[in-house]
Formats: sequence, structure tokens, C-alpha cells
Amino acid sequence: MNSIFFKLSIRKLKKTKVYSITNLVGLTVGFTAFALIALFIRYEMNWDKSHEKYDRIYRVQIRNTNAIHPTSGNNISPHNRPVTAQMIERQFPEFEKVTVINEAGSTFLGTDAEHQVHDVKGIYADTCFFDVFSFSFVGGEQQHALAQPYSVVLSETLAQKLFNKTNVIGEFVLLENKHPLTVTGVYRDLPFNSSLRPSYIISFSSLKPLAGVDRSSFWAKDCMVYTLLESGVEAKNAEAKIQHLFAAYENLKFGEMQLCPLSKVYLNFNDSNDYLIILKLFGLIGVFILIMSGFNYVNLSLAQASMRGKEVAVKKVIGSRRWQLVLQFLSETVGVCVVALVMGLVATAFLLPLFNSVVDKQITFSLITDWKFVLSLLLLAVCVGLLSGVYPAKFMAASKITTLFKGNFLNKQRDTFSLKKALVTFQFAISLFLIVLTASFSMQIRYVANKDLGFQRDGLLYSELNASGNRVDFYQLRDRLLQHPEIVDVAMSKNFPFVNQGGGMTNWEGGDPNEKVTCRFNTVSYNYFTLLNTNLTAGRNFATAFSGDVGKSCVINEAAAKCFGWDDPIGKRVNDNQLTIVGVVEDFIYHDMHNPVEPSVLILAPNEIEGNWVFAFRVREDGAVHARNIITNELKMAFPNDPFEVKDFPSAFNSEYSFKIYHSVNKTLLFFTVLNILLAVVGMFGLVAFVVARRTKEIGIRKINGSSPLGIFHLLNREYYLLLLLAMLVAFPSAWLVYTSLPSANKLPAQPWIFVMGTGLLLLIVLVSTSYQTIKAATRNPIDALRYE
Repeated sequence: MNSIFFKLSIRKLKKTKVYSITNLVGLTVGFTAFALIALFIRYEMNWDKSHEKYDRIYRVQIRNTNAIHPTSGNNISPHNRPVTAQMIERQFPEFEKVTVINEAGSTFLGTDAEHQVHDVKGIYADTCFFDVFSFSFVGGEQQHALAQPYSVVLSETLAQKLFNKTNVIGEFVLLENKHPLTVTGVYRDLPFNSSLRPSYIISFSSLKPLAGVDRSSFWAKDCMVYTLLESGVEAKNAEAKIQHLFAAYENLKFGEMQLCPLSKVYLNFNDSNDYLIILKLFGLIGVFILIMSGFNYVNLSLAQASMRGKEVAVKKVIGSRRWQLVLQFLSETVGVCVVALVMGLVATAFLLPLFNSVVDKQITFSLITDWKFVLSLLLLAVCVGLLSGVYPAKFMAASKITTLFKGNFLNKQRDTFSLKKALVTFQFAISLFLIVLTASFSMQIRYVANKDLGFQRDGLLYSELNASGNRVDFYQLRDRLLQHPEIVDVAMSKNFPFVNQGGGMTNWEGGDPNEKVTCRFNTVSYNYFTLLNTNLTAGRNFATAFSGDVGKSCVINEAAAKCFGWDDPIGKRVNDNQLTIVGVVEDFIYHDMHNPVEPSVLILAPNEIEGNWVFAFRVREDGAVHARNIITNELKMAFPNDPFEVKDFPSAFNSEYSFKIYHSVNKTLLFFTVLNILLAVVGMFGLVAFVVARRTKEIGIRKINGSSPLGIFHLLNREYYLLLLLAMLVAFPSAWLVYTSLPSANKLPAQPWIFVMGTGLLLLIVLVSTSYQTIKAATRNPIDALRYE
């Protein structure tokens, strides 16, 4: 019996080639899109799972209970004090291992003064690090790799960059061209979806001679502490024990310890669900596209069923039972879905490199290792096939033989006609929803990219530098640079917009001493605001005439004044009354394009340069290349032993995390909207082909009676105009609700013209999809039409 059904199905597919190809293409596109989105979501939800003890690893972070107006939507800091690890180890046996790490930041490593590699992903880690996290070593002993000061472990990629080989145990690497480090190990690169993915790891004990920090340091606040809980220990119980770890210290009693599972470190460590909303949106799009391909199949199955009445009637006459007819229909639809799934998996593997470049990920797919994923898709394909075929199969099997022999009986079935309309309307709604949402997000990207940052971004260069050796007077260096007409201004600061940010907490005059605001601290030169070309709204700028400004005065931004509740901030004090406010600067964006502008406190820098600084240069755009060469030469002379790199400001702006997310989301939406449009075209083409075939005689008679080709064209398309109108009533509120729900402090309001444009584009898609069949039918010789059967 199964072989008979198989033969009949193959024969039917061959007989109706247009129907078969249309269904296969539509379902293949649907399964491909669904598989790509599913792989993407699985990838994002599986960050850090390469570590064997993933489910027992937690980051110890701090929740500031006395912080009001928390910035970036949270009052949680991922950073901690090194001594936290020792305090937990000594007091709480529930914690099996506790490790301390410190991000190395922007550094240079090299084999000599000439061969330097700029890297921003290095860390310092203690000897417990490899007991908590899983690394695969290809050289050296993991157990003792970080035991001694000035030891470094390299990733395979960095080892290749530095030495052109990975067998480098015992070799030396220069840190910042000054400190020799001994290579004690080489490890395989971690997967891209790892929140801790260092390119090199220096022993934590090296920080003692380099920066005066060790595991017992109390006031160093820029480390991170990770812990491995004992098996069977409940995280909530362990967190309750360390929650008030620093309660005995007056200045630290408001910092509560919190355990953040490794699974949330990337997605939402501060309980901000912004990115999870994006993932849910992608999941919804995947489901929509699969539903749309299924609806295409149902529509075409209904259309095809209406042309198979006589076939079913003959089978009933010769004795076929109802269950046999149902089984035949279902075997056909399930078989087509399974074939489409196989083609979809092939297309997924083919398109995955392109998709990875769109979403900036390294998603992998293998039929062997991902057999569970493939099996789930297979079950889904069977379900789609059953759902697509069950209605026409049941309806045809239950119909009377006399009705079936009359042909085209589905035209008279009001419920079937309504079902087709509902499916087409929903398809239109999905297409319109995606078109409007994608266009809106594209406009949002354009809006953010061109938004006024509050300072002049054109003509800016910058360089991060760790100055050592003899102290250099900044203003003497600045005067030398300004002698060149290509250079307009030079400033220095500890932090710079979109390059790096300093964080801290402060109280303010007139406020509760126990309440603090999280804000951005920065130390800047006199002319910092002049270089940025931003204005002061109250008070004065730092000036050489006020020698007492250094270390005692500060300028705050408007956001800080608003947080403190001051109408006239000049003369008031912040930070335990240590800093007097002398000016208020206009808000300018310096952190990211997603969150609102945060309160900022800017302090005057000393004249002499020592330690880590960011130098900013405003240059004439017509002489930018020459200016870069001048700056490079001057910095080399001033800091001969300190490596650096002069960069364009746009590179920092475009690399900002939220801006990259915006671009990734926009490209992903565009990618799947194109696939959705392809589905709409395929579905409409197939549906109209069957409508034309079913109404061939009617068209011939109408032409004989004087109908024009334009009239025939309108006749075949007019029902879609009403369905498109109904789709607008569904799609417009949905797209508006989703777009307005997407979180962002710098959001372009929904633009009405985008909705109009989306409707026009969808109407054009419908007309293009149907034009070939409808024009062909409208211009066909009526004699040929009457001879159709």
C-alpha cells in the first residue's frame, strides 16, 4: 500500500510541475529561514557553554543599594575588589574555587621594539583561573602556567601573530615594549560565543610589581571575581551568605554581593532584557516565515484539490475508502515537506557563511554533530505536511461522488473560500509587517549614525598611550604640535567618547550622604571642551589663571545637575565635598548610542603626563594624512619607549557595541525580509496560476463578450486589493507596537511615510507576482481558452 501511495505521489508531482516546483521553492525558503534563525538563537543562548563546569560558574558582582538614578538602567557593577576572593575562600566552604581577573585593556605585545601587536583582549588571572574555566592547552602545563610573576599564556592565534608558530614555550614577549614576559603555555582559541575570550593571560602576581595590586588589595576596584560553587549548592543560598560581605566597612556597606550565573553574563547580567527582546523578535520572524511558507502550501493544496475532484470521484467509485484517500493526500504533503526540508538544510549550509557575515557571528552547522537539531526540524516538517494536507484531504474524502464529478466544487464552498482569503491576508500582513519594521530600523540606523553627539566629530584623531619614563609636559608637547597648520587643537584626558569610559559613584551637597549617583569621572586638560567644540551653559571653563583648579574644581554636565536637583550648580560641591563645581557643560554622548546620557564629573588634569592617557587631535580634513604623520613623529620623540597607534575617531564610533548591534539587527531584518518577499512572490505566482487555470473558460467567454485585457487583468487581481487593505489593519498596529517597544534612548519616532511606502512596495510585489499569469490569461486567444478541456 505504501509503495502505491509513493508511486501515485510521484506521478502527481510530475504531472503538475508548476505546482510541485512552487511548493518546493516556497517550503525550502521557509525551512532555510527558520533553520538560520534557530541556529542564530541557539548560538546566542549557548554563550560560555564550552566550559565544562558552566552550570556551577558565577560572577561575583556588586549591586549598589544606595545608588539613585542608576545609569544605563542599572545599579549593578561587574567589577569587584581583589580581596573579595580571599574573603570568600576563607569564610565559605560552599565556594569550591574563587578566581580574580583584571582586564589588561588596550596594550601592545611584541617580540622586539619593531614587531608589536596591538591587543585589547588580554587579562591578568590568578592560579585558580584554569580550575574554574576550561581551556585546552597545546603547549605548557596548565597547572603551573600562571604560578610565577611575569608569566604569560598565549592563544594559538596570538602566538602565530607574534612568532609564526605555536611551539613557543620559554620564549619572551615584551609588554608595552618594556616588561619581558615568559611564555609558559599556549591554548586553543575559545569559541567566539565566550564572554571571556582572552587572547593572552598574564599571571595576576605580575600586577604587584607593575601596578601595586595583588589578591589582598582592598581598594583596587576594577577586577572581576568568578567562583565555582560546590556540586549541589544552591546559588541563592550561597549568595545570601556573601550578600553583606563588606557590611562591616562603613564606606562599603551599601555594596551587596550578587552571584550572576555564567549563562547571564552575556545576555543580561544586570537584568536588562534589551537583547533578549531582540532575540524574541528574531524568533517571531522565524515562526512568521515558516507559517507563511506553510500557508503558501495550504493555499496551493486547496487550489490543487479543487482540480482533483474527478480523480477522487473515480477512486471512490472503484472502492477506495475514506482513510485511504486521506492517507494518500497526507503522504503527498508530508513527502513534499520532507524533500523541501532536505533542500532547506543544503541551502542553510550554503548560506551560513553569508549569514555569519551579516550577523557578525561564527555559527557552525553539521548534519552529524547537530543531529538533534536536524531531527527536530524533521519532526517539524512532518507536522507542517500534516497540517497543510489535513483539511483538503478530509474535505475531499468526505465529499459526495456526484459533487466531485461536477468539478471546481470548492468555488461553491464558502468556508474554503474564506479560509483562502484568511491565509492570503495573513501572508500579506506578515510581509507588510517585516517591510515596515525593516525600513523603520534602517531609518533608525541612519538617524543614530547622523545624530548630533553634542560635540564636533569631524576631523578627530586619537591615540591611547601608557606614558612611562621621564615625565613630559603636555602643554609643551601641545605647543609643538600646534606649530603645524594641519593640526588645529590637541587635548588629553583619561577617557574619551566612544574610546573608553571611567565609572564611579559620588554624593552631592544637599543630598543624603548615604545616597550616591553612578556617574562617569574623567580627568581632562584645560582645552578639552574647546577641542570637542562643546559649550558651557553655566559657570566657566578650567583656566590657567585659576591655579587651584587642579584636584579641587570640576565641571559637570547637565545630566549631573539634573540628577542632583540643582538649578544653579556653580559653587556647590560633590564627592564628599572634595570638588567644587565651577562650570556646567552641555550634555554630549560619550558612552553609547543606546542609553541616555549619564551624569559626568570632569576634573582638571596636571600638566605632566604619566600613566595611561588618551590624546585627542583636531586636524584639518584636507591635511589629515600629513597631520597623522606629524602626530606620530612627535609622539615617538616624546615617548620613545611607549608603543601607540593613531586612529580615526569614526573607527571608535562605529565599533561601539550598541551601534554594532543596531547594524547587525538591521542587516538580519533585511536578510529575512528579502526571503519573506521571495516567499510572497512564489506563493502568489503559484496561487494565481491555479486561479487562472480554474477560470480559463470564464476568461474566454468574457473576452468573447467584449472584456478588454485590462478588464481581465483587474478581474483576476481585484480580490487581492481588499485583502491587502485588511492586512494593513493587522500589520500597521503590530509593526508600530514592536518598533516603539524596542528599547533605545535615541530613537527616531515612527515615520508615517514608511507605512505608506511599505504598502506601495507590497502592492508592487503582488502585481509583479501575478502579472505574468494574469497578462497571459488576459491576452490569450479566447478560442484556445474554450478548448482548454
